Amino acid sequence: MVDSIYVKRHIPGKGLGLVATQDIPKGTRILSEVAFLIAPNIATRDELLTSLVRQWEAFSEDQRQELLSFHNTQPYKSLHERLCGIYSTNSLPLQNINNPDEKANSSSGPQLQPSQGGIFLDACRINHACDENAVTNWNEGIKQLTVTASKDIRKDEEITIYYLGIRNHRKYRRAYLQEKFQFLCSCRLCSLPPKERKDSDRQLNEIIRLVSLIYGRSDESAWSWSRAQRKLHELDELVCLYKEQNIDIATLSYVLIRATGLVLSHSDLARGKIFAERAISGFTTVYGSDCAEVEKWGYLVDNPSKYTLYWRSRAWSTAVDAVPTGLDTEEFEDWLWRRKRVDPVEQITDFRSRNIFLSIRDLPFPYHGAYYDRNEKGYYRAKVHWCFFGEITHTSKFGISALAVKDIDGREIKLVFDTEEKGEELPPALVREKHTVAIINAQPYKFPVEDEKCGGEVGVRHDDELLLKIFPLSLRELFALNDQVQEFSRKINGVRKCHGCGKESAAMEQCKRCLMFWYCDRACQTVGWNQKGHKDDCKIFKNHPDLRRMFLLNWRKYDPHVQFPLPAVTK
Repeated sequence: MVDSIYVKRHIPGKGLGLVATQDIPKGTRILSEVAFLIAPNIATRDELLTSLVRQWEAFSEDQRQELLSFHNTQPYKSLHERLCGIYSTNSLPLQNINNPDEKANSSSGPQLQPSQGGIFLDACRINHACDENAVTNWNEGIKQLTVTASKDIRKDEEITIYYLGIRNHRKYRRAYLQEKFQFLCSCRLCSLPPKERKDSDRQLNEIIRLVSLIYGRSDESAWSWSRAQRKLHELDELVCLYKEQNIDIATLSYVLIRATGLVLSHSDLARGKIFAERAISGFTTVYGSDCAEVEKWGYLVDNPSKYTLYWRSRAWSTAVDAVPTGLDTEEFEDWLWRRKRVDPVEQITDFRSRNIFLSIRDLPFPYHGAYYDRNEKGYYRAKVHWCFFGEITHTSKFGISALAVKDIDGREIKLVFDTEEKGEELPPALVREKHTVAIINAQPYKFPVEDEKCGGEVGVRHDDELLLKIFPLSLRELFALNDQVQEFSRKINGVRKCHGCGKESAAMEQCKRCLMFWYCDRACQTVGWNQKGHKDDCKIFKNHPDLRRMFLLNWRKYDPHVQFPLPAVTK
């Protein structure tokens, strides 16, 4: 008899779990198991109970005790109620729940509701982790549930799976797991240091928005060339986010199948074959070569032209072997995803641009087409960046966790902090009157009529501290600095203006401290330093590098990675 690569073992704080008895490489099938008990999920409670009782009565005494040993999170007063609770707490789906198409169209929350579920004596002992190392899959061909290593698992490491259907941020995950399974998750992902955890949560929120946007669109919206190009770029972005979050290969493979269908429907055989190869390789790794996904889509690897919608559009028509050679990895990915690499052009944004730096009345709601992409189902996501500037006028007028600020039109509004720390994360030295708050992609919020001071008025409710920064400048000072930058930092027709003498030339020396102002020579820099206020301006830029980076940020293209501190710019 072959030794098992896992053993059931008591895990402190978790009860029974599965632990690796040897190193298990990624892609290894850990177990393949017949259901001990099967019941309908989409049924009334009476129908569920009838099914459970019928099977219970056929069990031996040992089998009954095995079933009763499973954890039950639901209260019960009878054996029948106990059986329902055990099933509800422990059952695993008898169908795949990793398909983003199904997730995006589900109204049942984070855990999809398959038509049937089952109790498996070994697989149902596997505990949860938000950064799981294994995946489950119902293999219809062999009528068994398989569990496969999605990562390399070390000897004596616990084998874990992900209990939720959709990836979500830590607060949501923990609340759901606490309510549904009565435990507070303390996995590696949930235990990250605050900064890393918040970064992870932001990316997970982006994934949710992007998945909802992509998979909530009708297929008909992809037939025009421009919409297909946009959709491919969104899938590219989703793949990148999945990889950054180390999300399981199966979920990634479903996205690649989506990309396969998209390019093949526009007659691109070369890219279609490559996407199909990657997807099928992923499915084979985590589900095995006998899985339903390989059976359904495997033909696309050898015969991509057999795809049902192939040739519906000829916009991207290529031969199957029209794959470029001699490219490095990044260049090949650029070709594959039809990315357009644009040579960086120096661009200095004007803070007086009223379509980027908005007053409270101009902050966009999600139905605003200039700032948001929106699909037929009402899901939306920002497609550009914008900013709200608010000069602090009172620090206590609206109570705790709120500031009074005036916008660029001079209108005073209420800024409420709905962050985890309720505004306590702000540097106290900067929370002062006449300092300016900058919020990237600020959201307008209409306060309820019950609000004592601002009922019915529009303000800002801010929930992401990584998109907010306070600068020690009033709005007047900020715009005065902006005007200096527009005059003396921009290159126009290949020339700049010296901040010291005002002369225009293509040959200028950059201030090495702030990297924003330019001079003919050292003498002109001395004039700028002593007579033109550069000493103070240089100090501001040096001490607050995000201010400089805001001038250089590409505001017209949405980037989910944009947050404070902004990425460094070398020019």
